[in-house]
Amino acid sequence: MSNVTVHEGRSESVKILFEMSLPEDRVEEALEAWRAVGRYMETQDGFLGSMLYRNRRDPLMLINHGRYTSVEAFLKSVKSDEFQALSQRLTDLGVERVVGLYDEVQAFGG
Repeated sequence: MSNVTVHEGRSESVKILFEMSLPEDRVEEALEAWRAVGRYMETQDGFLGSMLYRNRRDPLMLINHGRYTSVEAFLKSVKSDEFQALSQRLTDLGVERVVGLYDEVQAFGG
């Protein structure tokens, strides 16, 4: 791999990728529950923003890309009682979720 820049270690912000599979019979309820999570996160220290993406081939599959100042800021937010209640609502609606903390490894283009 010549002329490829690989970024090692921590980048300027922490990236959270969150894959969600929505229940077919409760899509609008699930999206509203996710919006409640987003509104909560906007109030948290260290939250830099997020973007929700819908899969064009499978509209019930979404990916959320969240950004935080640090792992600690993210963990503090998700360990709160309020977040746990919001997360439980998603579970109760049948929203399947997989979450991971990611570091930037490589960038291409501008």
